[in-house]
Amino acid sequence: MDGENNKRFHRQANCQKLPASLTQTVSFPMPKMRTSFQGLVRLLAKSLYPEPEVFIRELLQNAHDSIQLRRIHTPDLAGEIHVDVDETARTLRFADNGSGMDQRDIEDFLSVIGSTGTGSRVQELAARDVAVATIGQFGIGLLSAFTVAEQVEVLTRKPGAAQAWRWVNHGGEDYQLKAIPATVQLPGTQVTVTLAPDRTNFLGGRLIRQTVRRYADFLPFPILLNGFGPINAVHAPWHQWGWNDPVERERSLAAFLSQRYGDPPLLVIPIDLAQPRALGGLFIPSRYTPGSLTGGVVDLFQARMAIRLNDNELLPEWAGFVRGVVDGPDLQPTAARDNVLHDATWCALRVALGEQIVASLRDLANHDQPRFLQLCDWQHDAIKGMAARHKGFSAAVLDYLPFATHQGQLTLPGILARQPVAGHGKRPLYFFTHETDTNQFDTLCQARGVLAVNAGRPFDETLLRRYASQHAETVELKPLDRLDDPDWYEQLAVTEQVAYRRLERVLDWVLAERKVSVRTQVRRFQPDSLSAVLLTGQRVTAFDTMERALEKPFVLDGLAELAGEVRDQLRQYPLTLFLNAEHPLVQRLGALAEPDHPRYHSILTGLYYSALLNTQHRLTPMVARCFHADLQALLCEHLELCLQQEPSDP
Repeated sequence: MDGENNKRFHRQANCQKLPASLTQTVSFPMPKMRTSFQGLVRLLAKSLYPEPEVFIRELLQNAHDSIQLRRIHTPDLAGEIHVDVDETARTLRFADNGSGMDQRDIEDFLSVIGSTGTGSRVQELAARDVAVATIGQFGIGLLSAFTVAEQVEVLTRKPGAAQAWRWVNHGGEDYQLKAIPATVQLPGTQVTVTLAPDRTNFLGGRLIRQTVRRYADFLPFPILLNGFGPINAVHAPWHQWGWNDPVERERSLAAFLSQRYGDPPLLVIPIDLAQPRALGGLFIPSRYTPGSLTGGVVDLFQARMAIRLNDNELLPEWAGFVRGVVDGPDLQPTAARDNVLHDATWCALRVALGEQIVASLRDLANHDQPRFLQLCDWQHDAIKGMAARHKGFSAAVLDYLPFATHQGQLTLPGILARQPVAGHGKRPLYFFTHETDTNQFDTLCQARGVLAVNAGRPFDETLLRRYASQHAETVELKPLDRLDDPDWYEQLAVTEQVAYRRLERVLDWVLAERKVSVRTQVRRFQPDSLSAVLLTGQRVTAFDTMERALEKPFVLDGLAELAGEVRDQLRQYPLTLFLNAEHPLVQRLGALAEPDHPRYHSILTGLYYSALLNTQHRLTPMVARCFHADLQALLCEHLELCLQQEPSDP
């Protein structure tokens, strides 16, 4: 029935005109969201300012802006900011001798969340071409006090005003505003924060000093604590008269950075950029800090006030070995002033700082090479690691980075300039990948009058290969530890090869008995004082890694089995042992009628052991035991020979 009645009603409504009173829409009051204003204020404060000590920064910032605004009309004003502690009353008072506020300012700005008196005044002044160096913008700084406060009181008076004003808020939507006689020590503003009972740690002078030094060290007005101070530096080196003198600038900046970070700088990089405007100082510390490959770190300031400490985003990714202080007045802070917007200005500053770092490294390399070499040595992993990871940084600095040779630390262009040009028009870039191979290959290089890079330190080989690929038309890479080059190791004539073939087979067999896989060949090379050369390639490193893993008692069963299998596979790839046909010992061994006789075994293995020791490669426990046994046998045989040659007693 209800359905039929509804249909009938609609049919009637379509056929006859209803009264106007029935066709009009009935309006009802819209319901409103209900909020707890007091809870909202405290929630906003804690969300914007997760670190409660930031309220000190915000109140000091407001005091700074107030003084700056007053100095427009009173340029000679000596601004001061006072912080006073009353432990009995649980209060912190922040007082300034700035511009103060009247009733309209309080009602329009102080009592309206998100409205900023500083920002509005700056805009008005800018319209009249009057610039003022204020910091505040968002009109929410006073909220920060409610992360720690149960009450905030403001006493304020404008210069020349007949009365002062007292504003009190407990974190709710209601506030008290009262005119008071102008007998208080004003003009200016006093903000008294009554701390919650669980926040009395902020009454400690040490915490206040630390917070001031962290955030407000460079405010241009002295900050006094309980009448003593200043407790802030007031001026950084880039704010002082000697900044334009290069010598004084580096001296003062080095002292400042060393004191601030507790680490003497090895290289100081002054920052004085015009566009985007930035001042400050970066440095490369004198000791390598683990983890620096994650990014460079700066304390980021904006118009003298710290915005973000230990920021690892502003510097380029490759600058992980750099830290310091950057003050960028053109940067745009976030609402909570705990970071800056990553806008076009930020990106431009990031690029400019990277260019400044690279320019400083180049300048040091060109004008103070000993200190540049020291820097690259102390910060090897950081600088070369970043060059290996970031091709842009590598392209900028690779020509300046030093590499170890038997003639000392040299750049790659310097090394290639000393190399002879090969027949195909390219210069060879020799290197070896094990740092311990230096004895062997330095001897070979000196005999041939060439240079080779000791690329045993991290990232060296990666950078060498990158350099060679970038200069493929003029550079040819030559890895000595894998190089079987007839120009280095001359092939013997056929008759000589036949004469030495038996010696080669016997030595391979004798070493195989000692679980050493070697492929022996007799060649002719210089100097003739070098009896043998051992070419290891990458095998020794991998093999030794497996051996070390198997020696550790805590290796898991599965890992130990896998390491053992890899080690056994590596044993199937023999090392190359070149015996020198120019050496007298090799010549005499090759002339033996029976080189496989047991009496010669310890001498044959001694050739291998001497080559192994000359390359300074690690002796595995088994090889060390064999070497020890063979050496003892040789010593006994030598003693026996000596005794036989002694004259008999008369």
